Amino acid sequence: MLLGDPDAIEHPFYRLVPQWGLYPLVVLATLATIIASQAVISGAFSLSRQAVQLGYLPRLEVRHTSATEIGQVYVPPINWGLLIAVILLVFYFQSSDNLGAAYGIAVSGMMLITTCLAFLYMRRQGWSLALALPVFGFFALVDLTFLSANMLKIAEGGWFPVVVAALVFSIMGTWWRGRRMLAEQRARDAMPLSQFVDMLNPERPVRVPGTAIFMARDLSQVPGALLHALKHNKALHERVVMMQVDTEDVPHVTDDRRLEIHEIGKGFYTMCVRYGFMDEPNIMRALALCRVQHFHINLMDTSFYIGREKLRSRRSGLPFLRWRDRLFMFLNSLALDATEFFRIPPNRVVELGGQIEI
Repeated sequence: MLLGDPDAIEHPFYRLVPQWGLYPLVVLATLATIIASQAVISGAFSLSRQAVQLGYLPRLEVRHTSATEIGQVYVPPINWGLLIAVILLVFYFQSSDNLGAAYGIAVSGMMLITTCLAFLYMRRQGWSLALALPVFGFFALVDLTFLSANMLKIAEGGWFPVVVAALVFSIMGTWWRGRRMLAEQRARDAMPLSQFVDMLNPERPVRVPGTAIFMARDLSQVPGALLHALKHNKALHERVVMMQVDTEDVPHVTDDRRLEIHEIGKGFYTMCVRYGFMDEPNIMRALALCRVQHFHINLMDTSFYIGREKLRSRRSGLPFLRWRDRLFMFLNSLALDATEFFRIPPNRVVELGGQIEI
C-alpha cells in the first residue's frame, strides 16, 4: 500500500481499509489496546508477587481476586506506581508517535533478554552447547540487529525504558544486597542455638505453660526476639519453636514437603516451612499439617514472637556514597508487616523491637 500510495504513511494502519471500515477498525484497535494494557498490568502484579517471594522486593500487600485461580492477584502499590508512571509518560511524550523510539528499544531489548533466558533454560533441560548455541545464537543475532538499530533513537525517547530498567534493577539489587548484608551482620552478633540450649538448666529460667513460636531467619542461631523476651520476661515457655519460612525456586511446594520439624532438646524445636514462589504464605494453614508429623499445637496456648528492627545509618563515609543504604532503609519501612504477610492472627502476636546500624 505504501509503495502504491506514499501519502498513506501518515496513517498506514487505518488506510488499510476502505472509508466505511474506519470506525470498526478504531473499535478493534481500542479493544486490542485494552487487552494489551490488562496483560501488562496483570504481568506486573504477578512478577512483583514472585519477586517478593524470592526476596528481591520488600513484602507487599497482595490481594487474591479469585477463589479458584491462584495467579489472579492485585497488588495495590504496584497499581498506583503504574498509574503515576503512565500519567508522567503521557504528559512527557504527548503522542504515540513520540513514544515510538521508547517502544522500539523496550520490545527489542525484551526479545534479546527472552532469547538469553530461553538459552539458559534449554541448557538446564539437557540441550548440549553444540545444539543450543547455534539455535539461540541465530535468534540473538536477529534480536541484536533490531536492538542496535533502535539504539540510534536513544536521544529521541529511547532513554526512557533504559532509565526505568535501571531504576527497577537498582531497587531489586539494593533490597537483595541489603537483606544479605543484614543477615551477615545478624550472624556475627548471634549466638548458636545449640550453645544456647546447652546453657539452660531445669531451674533457670522459669518455664511457663504453652508454646512460643519465634520467627527466625536462620535455624542454627538464636533469634533476637528470643533473647529480648528472655531478658524482659525472665521466663520461657515449656515448648519453644524456632520457625523459618523458606521460599524455594519452584512454583509450588507439595504438602508432604511443607513442614520439617526437628527436636533439639529441653523443649526446643526447629520448624522449617517451605513455599514455592507462587504459593501464598499462610502460617496457620501450615501449622494444621503438624498433626501429620505427630506434633500437636494448641493455637489458643500459642504465642508468636516477631522481631521488629529499626535500621539506622552509620555516620561514617561520604553521604552521597550511602544512597543505597538510605534506599534500603526506605524500602524496609515500606515492607508489609510480617503478621499480615504470613496470615498470623494479630491477637496471638508479640512484637519485640531493636535497632541495627548499617
